[in-house]
Amino acid sequence: MKTNNVLKKSLLSSVLFIILVVIVFYFIFRDLAFKDILFLIRKANKFYLLLGVIVMFSYNILEALNLKIILTSLGDKPRFINCYKYAIGSFFTASITPSSSGGDPMALYLMSKDKLPVSHSAITLLTKLLVYQMVIIILATTSFIISFKQIVALLGNMKFLVFLGLTLNILVFTLYFLAIFFKQILIYLVEILCKLLKKLHYKKTEALREKINLQVEEYSRAANILKTNKQIFIKTILTTLIQIILSFTIPYLVYLAFDLEGASLFKFITTQAILYVSVSALPFPGAVGISEAVFMKLYKTLFNPAILGSAMFITRFINFYLFVIITGILLAIFITHDNFKKTK
Repeated sequence: MKTNNVLKKSLLSSVLFIILVVIVFYFIFRDLAFKDILFLIRKANKFYLLLGVIVMFSYNILEALNLKIILTSLGDKPRFINCYKYAIGSFFTASITPSSSGGDPMALYLMSKDKLPVSHSAITLLTKLLVYQMVIIILATTSFIISFKQIVALLGNMKFLVFLGLTLNILVFTLYFLAIFFKQILIYLVEILCKLLKKLHYKKTEALREKINLQVEEYSRAANILKTNKQIFIKTILTTLIQIILSFTIPYLVYLAFDLEGASLFKFITTQAILYVSVSALPFPGAVGISEAVFMKLYKTLFNPAILGSAMFITRFINFYLFVIITGILLAIFITHDNFKKTK
């Protein structure tokens, strides 16, 4: 992976992301007065807002812990600070690229700069992805089943967004599941797809077949680690579950910061799980704009209408925008430090 290509793509994504954020913020503040948001922040219980920021720091720390657990099981001895660098690099780049597509390539690039074997790095990232996808789908599907009637009523026509997001995530999870337990079935399905593409005179069918089969083999190798190292599998699942649930508590912490009561933590976690799965697969950097719109629909019965817009802004600022800024700065510091060490 060439350094210039990775950094140029990251820079371009950053510029496009900033433009998108400016557009979204324009529409937010067209309907919300910024002074009203500042007034509510001043009135809010700062303890809960600070706790939300700490929770987001813990999200990246737990991500780093997972990377260290998997890399160590492969025989590597990465420093935790380096694993934290991979975690924030992945978070930042995933946040500014469509469908979070840039996260793993950035992490792979950073790992290669630290001389980790490419095969170990790829397997580690695939293993982390398999576990994350499995946990999030189980959590989101359960939440959707529990809250189905209410979600449909709240979202109106936007309910199709939830159905689409859930369907795409379940499809991805199914492919991962087949790669783990039924590799031959997946290869058979690939052959059917390629035969269909040949009949449609698609010229790059063979190249596509090789690429998919190679990807299936990589997933299978990652899955074998989980199946043969059950302790690693359990540790990774538990760490990921804590990581996801903690991040889903941030709207509830904002709720408590406004001295509101009556809604349970469980209700907020299930609502946030549905919001996440609705927007995560859509091709928008950080789901900017879409997340805000879905938030305003899903949370309108949990927050007073007078503060709903401010609650949305504060929640998104804590669990997304603030940490895009923080991880971007930290990533720049890490890369500058590594380049300085290399030059020295």
